[in-house]
Amino acid sequence: MKIQKIEVEKLFGEFDYEIPLNEKDRITIIHGPNGSGKTILLTLVNAFLNSDFYKFREIPFKSFKLYFDNQTVFNLYKEDLELKKKGNSDKAISLNLEISEPGLNEIKIPINLINPEDFSFPLAMINNVIPELEQIDFNTWIFFPTGEKLSLEQVLERFRDKLPFQFKLKNKLAFEHTKSIGERLKNTTVHFIETQRLLRVSPKRNRNDIMGRNQIMTPVVSEYSKELVEKIQFKLAEYGALSQSLDRSFPARLVKVKSSQVQTSEVLQTELQELETKRSRLIAAGLLDQEKGIDDKDIQRIDDSNRGVLSVYISDVREKLSVFDELTEKIDLMVNIINSRFAHKTLSISKKEGFVFKTHNGEVLSPTNLSSGEQHELVLLYEMLFKVKPDTLIMIDEPELSLHVGWQINFLEDLQKITQHAKFDVLIATHSPQIINDRWDLTVELKGSDK
Repeated sequence: MKIQKIEVEKLFGEFDYEIPLNEKDRITIIHGPNGSGKTILLTLVNAFLNSDFYKFREIPFKSFKLYFDNQTVFNLYKEDLELKKKGNSDKAISLNLEISEPGLNEIKIPINLINPEDFSFPLAMINNVIPELEQIDFNTWIFFPTGEKLSLEQVLERFRDKLPFQFKLKNKLAFEHTKSIGERLKNTTVHFIETQRLLRVSPKRNRNDIMGRNQIMTPVVSEYSKELVEKIQFKLAEYGALSQSLDRSFPARLVKVKSSQVQTSEVLQTELQELETKRSRLIAAGLLDQEKGIDDKDIQRIDDSNRGVLSVYISDVREKLSVFDELTEKIDLMVNIINSRFAHKTLSISKKEGFVFKTHNGEVLSPTNLSSGEQHELVLLYEMLFKVKPDTLIMIDEPELSLHVGWQINFLEDLQKITQHAKFDVLIATHSPQIINDRWDLTVELKGSDK
């Protein structure tokens, strides 16, 4: 399912917004003054699609609706409940979700959030029992070995056997609502690129920090450089395994080739040249090592005696190199955009080093020594190209951060190239007219309140 429209009523008690997503261009831009709720809107969409309803308890609003392309509507709303405590009136907040699906009766699901008083032990004790976890707010823990952020429900489910405590929830539905909603939203994915995108909590703990309480922040550009190496090595392993399989079966397939299946010498010459061009592209992308290619004179010597062998050879090489097709497209696009933007330095990719930057006089420059604007550009491009699946909703908060005005003006052009390749939708929150450039047709203005 894809989101078609977002509605929120009485955000912060006063703002009513309706945001239709641009389905044709797949890019929607929200803009407005500080305090109008741009970042909060992205946060709420991300929280809802990840079943993190604790965010909704923290933020004042009356109702939050998501409309989907299959006519399903999710309406999350708050209600005030009157309570009686020792003769005094008090109020509590109730979260409820209504789901309208085509041809079905409307469903109402109470959102039963877990509260500290639901446990017979302090939640902070979880850190002591499982040192690999660190609590960063009421409902969120960092799991250091992987760097994952886990909700309280995820912590309790994953580490239930390790916790020596007997916990009793007042309402057993506290776990069930997220499963039910998550099942309905399993085909809707979101990727939120927040403003803090250059540093990340390291999944590795300081060896002198026995209990793992001191968070270590690592540069994201370094993390992504290593991650790209892993992606390349994975594809090389796939390439090697396929090569071995095809090489083993080469003789058997060769003797089965019929003369009627063999291309003419002219066609084979063209196909060999195309393979050499593709191999050169893979070498330039850092995926294959430089090696001696087929000589043009050898291509001209094709005759009836070797056409069958070459036909099978070409088919095998084409299949082997196709392993790299998707990765090569992404690397080429990233390198071309970066090298058209960065001044006095160029980016290339190494299967051992990942990002390799060189100054114009040939000196190697670490990615961490790039300017903040250059790191923002690199991180944004990498996330969109390598971290997102097709048909995901990507949300980018303030893409203009640290970017030169010229880069801001070109941002949408670069983004459109990426969306054409990756086939995802984008929701942007920005203050920058340069980001919008001349595409005001993609914008939704959050005007705030005139009261």
